[in-house]
This record gives sequence, C-alpha cells and structure tokens, in this order.
Amino acid sequence: MKSYWFLLFFLASGTSALAQDNNHFCKAVEKGNFNKVERLIKKESRKVKKGISFYNGPGSGMLVSHVTGLDSLTSWLAEKPCVEDAFWDKCQVKISIYPGWSVIGAKFIVNGKIQEKCFHFQEGTTGTINIFGWRPHVLRTRNLLIYKRMYDCPGFIIRQREVCSGNR
Repeated sequence: MKSYWFLLFFLASGTSALAQDNNHFCKAVEKGNFNKVERLIKKESRKVKKGISFYNGPGSGMLVSHVTGLDSLTSWLAEKPCVEDAFWDKCQVKISIYPGWSVIGAKFIVNGKIQEKCFHFQEGTTGTINIFGWRPHVLRTRNLLIYKRMYDCPGFIIRQREVCSGNR
C-alpha cells in the first residue's frame, strides 16, 4: 500500500513539473523579466547542444547537424502560451566559416503588447581562450550548439519567412 501511494505521488509530481515550466516561463515574460527567460532558453539549449552526427561518405567523414536541435528549440518556444510566434533563420544564406551561427526569433506577449526578441547561437567552438589579449589554442575544437546572447530584433520573423518563401 505504501508503494502505491509513493508511485502515485511520484507520477503526480512529474506532471506538475511540466506545468510549472510553462508557468515560470510565462510569468517571467509577463513581468518583463527577460533575464530569467534567457536563463530558461540557455537551460533548454543545453539539452540539444550535441546535435546529430551522420556519416557523409568517404572524404567528408562524420558531420554534425544542429538543424534538429534548432527546430526543437523553436517548437519548444512556439508551444508556450505567452509566445505568439517563433522562427529561426534556416533559409538565410550565411558565409561558410567555422564556427557558424544561427538565430531564433520569438514574439512575446508582454502586457498586451508584442515584443520580439532574438536568441543567438554559435555552432561550434574553436578551442582558444582569451588571457589578457593572448589567445592560445589550448582546448580541442568541438561542434556544439552554444547559446551566446539575446537582443531585440523587430521584424526578424517576417524577414525570415519572406526569405524562406522566396519573396526576397
């Protein structure tokens, strides 16, 4: 009987944790506390930081793709009740340098007004550290998805949808 109550309590606490995630996120948005929103985005991005590895044939070897991670972060943002829309720059033409970058944009509903924020992600690390201007290469290069910063970007989602539809 005790194990039954423990199991029931355990299952009930797990489902309320999912509801609390939406609750904390949307409360932070309603209060305009985007520092907390940034921490929650950073926490969620750590779950998909490794990407998906696949073999691209002889000569190229193993490659890492972060497309699914960025898609899952965008859909995680879009399913929040306080987010009107979310999109990332998947169709944007970028220069082919390492490390690459991607940006996810989201329209937040703050006190009845729409506020658009962008989240900048770096795709890969170079392994250099900065010691008072001296930048030695001390760590190995890794292909990870790393959250960098958040900034205001009005019109980002509309521009990216135009690029993907080919109207630009």
